[in-house]
Amino acid sequence: MSHTPRYLRVSLLSTCNLQCSYCQPGGKYRPAVLAVEDKVCSAIRFLHGSGIRKIRFTGGEPTLSKGLCRLVSFVKAMDKDVHTAITSNGVLLESKAKELSRAGLDSANISLDTLDPAKFRALTGSHVLNRVISGIDAAAEYIGDVKLNCVLIRGVNDDEADRLISFANSRGLDIRFIEFMPNRYSASGDPRFVSSEEIRSRLPWDFRAAPTGANSAARYFTDPSLGIRVGFISSVSSPFCAGCDRIRLTADGLLHTCLYDSNNINLFDLLADDSRRAQAEFMELARLKRFRGCHNAAKPTTSLPSFSAIGG
Repeated sequence: MSHTPRYLRVSLLSTCNLQCSYCQPGGKYRPAVLAVEDKVCSAIRFLHGSGIRKIRFTGGEPTLSKGLCRLVSFVKAMDKDVHTAITSNGVLLESKAKELSRAGLDSANISLDTLDPAKFRALTGSHVLNRVISGIDAAAEYIGDVKLNCVLIRGVNDDEADRLISFANSRGLDIRFIEFMPNRYSASGDPRFVSSEEIRSRLPWDFRAAPTGANSAARYFTDPSLGIRVGFISSVSSPFCAGCDRIRLTADGLLHTCLYDSNNINLFDLLADDSRRAQAEFMELARLKRFRGCHNAAKPTTSLPSFSAIGG
C-alpha cells in the first residue's frame, strides 16, 4: 500500500429512514445490523493508534444511532485533533445538529439529490424534502463545515445541477456532484450514468480550479459570481484511487480498504481475541490494498458492495 490509512469511515448501522434508488432499490432486502458501541470504541482506539486522523460516521443513516453523539465525544476525548464528520440524509438534523455540535462534530456532508418534491418522492420513497432542507439549515447554523452531496442520474435529476448550485450558494455551502457508481444493483455502463465532464459543460458558469486537498475525492471549481466551491467526484470517469487513504468499518466489524475489494478482516473479533494478531492482520490488509476502483465493476453481482451496508 502506497498510502498509510488516515481516514476511517464507520458504518454504525445498516438501516435508513429513506430508501434511495441508487443505494437500496425498492423491494431489496436490507438486513438490520447495529454496531455495538463498545466494539466501535475499541476499533477506533486501535485504528487511531495506527494513524487515523479523520473519522466519518455513516450508515445506513447515522443519526438513527442512539450512540452517535457519545461516539463523537469519545473521539474528541481521545484526541481533540481528530476530525469528526458524518454523512447524513438530513431528515433528523433539525433536531440533532446542535447536540452533535456540542459533542464535537467538525463537519457534515448532507445528501440532496433534488429540489423537486415529486422527484424526491420517486428517488427516496418519502415526502420529507422540507425536513431535509430544514436539517441542512440547522446544520449550517450549528456545525462548522457543511457540504451538500448530489448523485446525478441521467434522465432523473441531471437537469437540476444549476438549480442545486444556486440553492447551495444561497446558503453559503459547498456542493459536490457524485457520479452514479456501479454497485450490487447496477453495472458499469448503466444508462443512468452521466459524467462530471458532461455536467460541468452544461453549466452556465465559467469555472476555474479552486483549492483542493491532496487526498480529496472531489475536484473543486468556482466562479467569480459564486461564493462557494462546486466539487465533482468522478469515481467512474476519473478515479482517484491512487491518492486514496480511506478504510471502512462496517457495523458488524468488517474492515475494508475499498468499496470494490472483497478482502476484509473482522476487526471486532480480532480485537476481542488478540490485539497483536489484530495489528498483524490489519497491516497485511493495508499492504494488500489494490487501487483499482469501480471502473473494474463490469456487471452487477453480489460480490459488489451494498452501499447501505458499507456506508456508501
